[in-house]
Amino acid sequence: MTLPPGSTAFLSGVLIEGTTKGLPDLAEPVRLDAVGGLGWTADDLEPPNLVLRRSALEHNLRVLAGFAAEREVALAPHGKVGMSPQLWWMQLEAGAWGIAAADVRQARVMRAAGVRRVLIANGLADPASIRWVAGALRDGETELVGQVDSERAVELLEEGLGQTGADRPFPVLVELGQPGGRTGCRDVASGVALAVRVARSGNLRLAGVTGFEGTIADDRSAASLERVRSYLDDLGTLAEAIADEHRFDAPPILSAGGSRFFDLAAERLAGGNARVVLRPGCYVTHDHGTYASSSPLANEPDDRRLRPAIEAWGAVLSTPEPGLAILGLGRRDVPFDHGYPRPLCVRRRDGSEASIEDLVLVTALNDHHAFCRVDGGVELAVGDVVRCGISHPCTALEKWQVVPVLDDEDRVVDAFATFF
Repeated sequence: MTLPPGSTAFLSGVLIEGTTKGLPDLAEPVRLDAVGGLGWTADDLEPPNLVLRRSALEHNLRVLAGFAAEREVALAPHGKVGMSPQLWWMQLEAGAWGIAAADVRQARVMRAAGVRRVLIANGLADPASIRWVAGALRDGETELVGQVDSERAVELLEEGLGQTGADRPFPVLVELGQPGGRTGCRDVASGVALAVRVARSGNLRLAGVTGFEGTIADDRSAASLERVRSYLDDLGTLAEAIADEHRFDAPPILSAGGSRFFDLAAERLAGGNARVVLRPGCYVTHDHGTYASSSPLANEPDDRRLRPAIEAWGAVLSTPEPGLAILGLGRRDVPFDHGYPRPLCVRRRDGSEASIEDLVLVTALNDHHAFCRVDGGVELAVGDVVRCGISHPCTALEKWQVVPVLDDEDRVVDAFATFF
């Protein structure tokens, strides 16, 4: 992996200690970048633990880079999925245009980690966030792009940037939303009017338009796809209207495309004079749940389909009655907002493994326990370790400060730090 300038220093203070969740007990702290050379395997890890598969990460990066190249669009993956500099560096090395942040706090971490182009995909309304943007604009180390959806948001940015003496304008995108949706101007006409207001500002620079289609639908039914396409067409209309009325020194940015509908964003928005920037985030890790079923690439051939890179491992702690097994894996360890973990295979004490997919089902989670309904043809014994897939990457890695990376032989080849 080619690292950005200063990145080595950024992670140099991250140490693995005996208290680090999921990792072996250690007599002395170990630097994060030394983990891959310690000769650990999955058997050395202390369950419950969460791991990443290197081969799946690398495959997913290749798939999305190829997708973007074929459609002549750029990627600014949403960095909130893992809040891991090592994941961001892999995405940038694979050709990402930049990294998207949900707020200034995330943007600060990205800037410290050497990310040199950050798209803040949210409005900024508080003085502290605006002060930080002003400082970042002054030092010029990181290219920042923000967004606005109201005249009041423009006024707050102008006031804050003016008070802090920002020496160059802050590039912003006009956001288009939809009635009943989250943020964004509610129609194209309002977006055009707001663009006129931004263009008059001395502290802001109109850089293009943006939107997020992911709140319109949560499945890929025909009706959902039609609603998403209609919204994206409106976004394209707004981009064309602004381009007709305003002069841009560089191609304006046209940004949309989360993890579920990035194919439609490329389909409806690419091909014009704007730089189309897609913002999928979950693709890099994928999952066995919500995105496995709703990914735009779910029906592609295997070499063009995303692969789950996250696994959660829990030991069988008890088999108190027939058909029930209790794993040491709970809400503190795995996501549960879009479905429970999915048991995939069992690793016996003798090292043998057996598939249990669709034969063992997690039916409930406590803080530290998973209740598993076990098919009559499966035997789980106390001391076995169950390897599970997860659903919804955005609430998985946030529960872990350090995540081991395994190769396909279950050797620990790296460890990624998270900064939630």
